[in-house]
Amino acid sequence: MYGEVLIRKASLEDVWGIVDVYCSGVEKWYRLVGGRKVESSYEELSIVERWSHGGPWMSVESCAVHLNYVLVNDQYPLVAVVDDKIVGELELYIGYGDELLGRHGYIDVLEVHRSYRRRGIGRALVEKAVEIAGDNGCETVAVWPDPNAIGFYEKIGLDKIAYRVKYVKLDITKTKPLKPDQLDIRDFPENYGMLEKWFFISPRIETSYIAWLKSRWDYAIEQEILRSFEATMNNEVALIIEEIWGEKNEANLYLWIKDKNLLDQALELSMGIAKHLGFNSLRLLASREIYEKQIEKYKHQILQDYIVLYREIK
Repeated sequence: MYGEVLIRKASLEDVWGIVDVYCSGVEKWYRLVGGRKVESSYEELSIVERWSHGGPWMSVESCAVHLNYVLVNDQYPLVAVVDDKIVGELELYIGYGDELLGRHGYIDVLEVHRSYRRRGIGRALVEKAVEIAGDNGCETVAVWPDPNAIGFYEKIGLDKIAYRVKYVKLDITKTKPLKPDQLDIRDFPENYGMLEKWFFISPRIETSYIAWLKSRWDYAIEQEILRSFEATMNNEVALIIEEIWGEKNEANLYLWIKDKNLLDQALELSMGIAKHLGFNSLRLLASREIYEKQIEKYKHQILQDYIVLYREIK
């Protein structure tokens, strides 16, 4: 019999417990040896190898850096505690300016310890997140759910569809490389004010402010092994091209444009720069509307269909 569930804001003292929650869901640990996946123990893995199993939450060192970013940017990492043990974590971001969601809370991650699932802990974390969002003046709370978790979120009130999203892989093998020094390149915005009124194209599973905020967080692990490029071009297009973990020939695209009529130009620029960087495909997550109007004409593959769910806060 378990004790009462306490939901509170996390602190850096909680890092060990948070890592334990995320690691509990990993069936087997692997490392690459000579290009082959070899089963290993957690203790044998480097920090980079642990990260590859699920991100910064997979080791104390990287989780502490991540949690510090969330806290110092006035966001809300929440932990569920039972009998003095951390058994779940949710990260809530407060965003604004979205054309549909307005000022909103965004549930970025939710994880419950494997041994404590189906006990109402996830629901308790979400309910606390909704309460905090309301206290912060939010009109809505949104989430990009794993397809297997859609039913869970619908049952607890996040049952409206904000966006239908296409996960697309653009084939750029025959794209002409474009050197950035041929363009009017400026630094990517370090202040969100410049992007606030721009159109956010990808990744549409997040909202504009939150995608920008998280893009400003630097992890030494990623800088050491992933190629990336970011810039503002002609004061009309802002983009980030970032290598995908474990996929040397593929990159993700983050994209903002000042005017919707610039999308074709922005995509051509993005594909050309990505090709120059050595990539053969470029992935983006765009709304179904944008996909059907302007992306479908390019050679591509649809990897997945997603939805972003939300609920209003009365």
